Amino acid sequence: MTTEWNDLAAIEQQVATKGNNLLLIDSNNLSYRFIRRANYNSYSTEFIRTVQSLAKSYDASRTINCFDFGKSYYRMDMLDSYKGNREDPIDPVEIAKKEEFFAVLNKLPDEMPNEVVKFRGVEADDTIAYLVEKLKDNYDHVWIVTSDKDMIQLVDDNVSIFNLFSRKEITIDSLAEELEITPDEFMLSRIIEGDKGDNIIGIEGIGPKRAQGLAKEYKTLDNLIAALPLKGRAKYIQNLNAGKDRIIRNEKLINLNKNEDAVKTLMNIYGTLGDTDGFKKMKALLEG
Repeated sequence: MTTEWNDLAAIEQQVATKGNNLLLIDSNNLSYRFIRRANYNSYSTEFIRTVQSLAKSYDASRTINCFDFGKSYYRMDMLDSYKGNREDPIDPVEIAKKEEFFAVLNKLPDEMPNEVVKFRGVEADDTIAYLVEKLKDNYDHVWIVTSDKDMIQLVDDNVSIFNLFSRKEITIDSLAEELEITPDEFMLSRIIEGDKGDNIIGIEGIGPKRAQGLAKEYKTLDNLIAALPLKGRAKYIQNLNAGKDRIIRNEKLINLNKNEDAVKTLMNIYGTLGDTDGFKKMKALLEG
């Protein structure tokens, strides 16, 4: 049962059973668990069983499967090359395999026994960020199933992540213990280093470790920008001093709290296309 644009307000209004948790599935991300398996073209039953098992493990009274539906209109409007580094296979066998895999993925929303959210031009991480903000106070704890590092910015006292690929849980405490970093600082580090997987270019010469060090020192993007130009002869410092516009852009691309801006952009697109029904649905989503 796929949720339409104007159904999201109804999702927000549902009240959780006290003492239970909310489970949000990054469903495209989870599906990639099967792409290299023998059942890459018939994994829907196992996918559903996996979600049900996770719901049981995390005592979820409610599970919402969030799917991508194409690339983010919001980010494509800002960065033409967004995800432009992802090459399609050229080997006929690999082409056929990819087509069969996605044939299953495209049918999954209609086969899921629990709630599904899938909006054209909106990626699952934006939908999840929106639902976390709207619903987290109604539940004891929110668990997000994803391996997407950008989701770490959503972690707080009652929001955690389970990475099914690494089999690790990411909590506010584990971030402090393992990386000595806060979720906001981790987001800042991603803004500085960029996201190669999505073709979001960061500051040359700054990898994860150096980016996290800068994030811990300056705490916020505003503090970092105010400190520029930094003193130092190292090449990465020079690149950072010259990269102010890039990190400002990256913040808009990576900060999931910009989700409202993404929705506004989609409203403008629907309105420009003359799709009044789509515009009304987008307006309902934004206003809840």
